[in-house]
Amino acid sequence: MHDQSSRDNQYDETIKFLYSLERFGILLGLDNITGLLDRLGNPQNKFRSVHVAGSNGKGSTSSFINNILTEAGYKTALYTSPHLNDFRERIRIDGALVSKEALIESTRKVKQIYDPEKTTFFEFTTAVAFDCIAQARPDIAIIEVGLGGRLDATNTIHPMVSVITDISLEHEDYLGAGLAAVAGEKAGVIKENTPVITGASRKTPLEVISSKARELNAPIKIFGKDFRGKRTSGSSFDYTSESLRLENVQPGMLGAHQMKNASLAICAIEELKAMGFRISDAHILGAIKRTRFPGRLEILRSEPAVIIDGAHTPEGMRLLKSAIRQNYPSRKPLLLFGALKDKNYEKLAGIIAPIAREVMCVPPQSDRGLASGELSGVFARLGVKSDFAESIEEGFSRLMRMANKDDLIVAAGSLYMIGPIRKLCGLSDE
Repeated sequence: MHDQSSRDNQYDETIKFLYSLERFGILLGLDNITGLLDRLGNPQNKFRSVHVAGSNGKGSTSSFINNILTEAGYKTALYTSPHLNDFRERIRIDGALVSKEALIESTRKVKQIYDPEKTTFFEFTTAVAFDCIAQARPDIAIIEVGLGGRLDATNTIHPMVSVITDISLEHEDYLGAGLAAVAGEKAGVIKENTPVITGASRKTPLEVISSKARELNAPIKIFGKDFRGKRTSGSSFDYTSESLRLENVQPGMLGAHQMKNASLAICAIEELKAMGFRISDAHILGAIKRTRFPGRLEILRSEPAVIIDGAHTPEGMRLLKSAIRQNYPSRKPLLLFGALKDKNYEKLAGIIAPIAREVMCVPPQSDRGLASGELSGVFARLGVKSDFAESIEEGFSRLMRMANKDDLIVAAGSLYMIGPIRKLCGLSDE
């Protein structure tokens, strides 16, 4: 018992230390992380990987790929961000959260060799993740980009396949203004002679990605051209590519856009099969049906219905709006909304406001959270009845008191809202 409590104390200290690194904010660039990984013995070169970048859908696409491989009997590792409630959600080994012991040990190793003057939270935690993954010796790891691509700390791996989901405007203060600039950053994950799969649908991003692929002699497959999903009924679809046809694929997640995310995942799996992975159609169909991704159009409870969605880009918000209209055509939801200061929150509010009956603004759990009073003013100017609370918990309980059993409460605007709301509805992290 004593051992466990000392381990838990060590773990709490470890997490506290990791969060203390957030004071450096976000610094894009590969020099620092490359040096750090080098001193660590380059753990990123000790496992095979798939790299997933993009503006929307990279979390869902990564989960689909991971789960198909698991279903086929492979040992996987999955690295994603941010987490919802527990830091260890970022590093999953064979579907389970990385052990506290492994996280403590890898953090200790990185701590001995990092530069405390300039190492950011994401650089340090990526080094920790790569070390944890290398120690676990998976058959393959699915690595999701943190921000952008070209200068993201994860862009130190040499994947078997790169995936770039759809591109929309985001983080322009870091990635440059305009779609071409954002697409250029995402295209930075393309590696020489390494297959790339993309769901980019707009002309400009697609041109940027295609030209980068040509330059690096990377075979490219484009959604809608080289492989496609065709909706058959409700949420199911048929997948077709040059070498595969799958009928009646049924994503277990709500939202029309999951067809595209699932198709990207299937195409990535086709590439892995061509390299010798043994994966059957049944593995693909089963995994796609069973994949759930916390906080993506997730129904947390009923009477009143509560849906949480991490939509935080204009594109994501439009997808949420159309999913609500499609699945709840007769209801005007009560909206619980929080946003980060560095997002285009006025645009986000403008997209979702027309379907809301009333809005309760709250501050997300982040030091980049926008003050809820300021956000409430944005909705008021859009002509929607709005109020604000000082915390997510307070805002949520006020909406629950306001709602009757036939109401729909939708929480959105930031990934940093998901964890607390899932917790309030009694859901755990595992």
